[in-house]
Amino acid sequence: MNNLSPKELYEQKKNEKLAGEKRTGKFRMFKKILIWLAAVLVIGGGIYWIAKGSKEKIAERKIYAIEISDQGRNHIAVGASHPVYNSNPPTSGWHYEEWESKGVYKEQQPDEGLVHNLEHGYVWISYRPDASPEMVKQLESFYGFGKKIIVEPRKENDKLIAIAAWNWLDKFDPVSGNSLNSEELKRIGDFIDKYINQGPEPNAP
Repeated sequence: MNNLSPKELYEQKKNEKLAGEKRTGKFRMFKKILIWLAAVLVIGGGIYWIAKGSKEKIAERKIYAIEISDQGRNHIAVGASHPVYNSNPPTSGWHYEEWESKGVYKEQQPDEGLVHNLEHGYVWISYRPDASPEMVKQLESFYGFGKKIIVEPRKENDKLIAIAAWNWLDKFDPVSGNSLNSEELKRIGDFIDKYINQGPEPNAP
């Protein structure tokens, strides 16, 4: 038999309710902590696997490029003469004040304009005019909207394909005269991944 007065019963129920709410609050807090911990683990795990994948991708690269000594960054007037570049195509040195727009060109652009692009971190892909239409199409596919890449024909190339960045150059004759094989495509892609936007002025357009 309950001998508690109405007031005592009220206080008892009130205390039981408060204790229940306290337990519920602790449970909710514990649940929130678990959710946050799970989120941290998921995000942390994602960052780990992305970083690991990135490192593995870098490790898989085989860079064929050679480093070319820097010839400076002097501006010259359009058409002005200058000392001979130390590579073919050039990777640094005398260049026009205006650079070329990114994209694919069907006509050869002046080296002096494109050297300025290299200064801005561009990758310059050039091919001799005797490259097959299929090969040209493959090379042009490396340009994507907004990418700092220029693809153009260049008759002075001593190899069929040349890929240039600031102070770095790779050039080769493909195994097949008709199209680039998977290794050659990867060779170009790896060069782009490593050297794009690595010029002295990477924040320039």
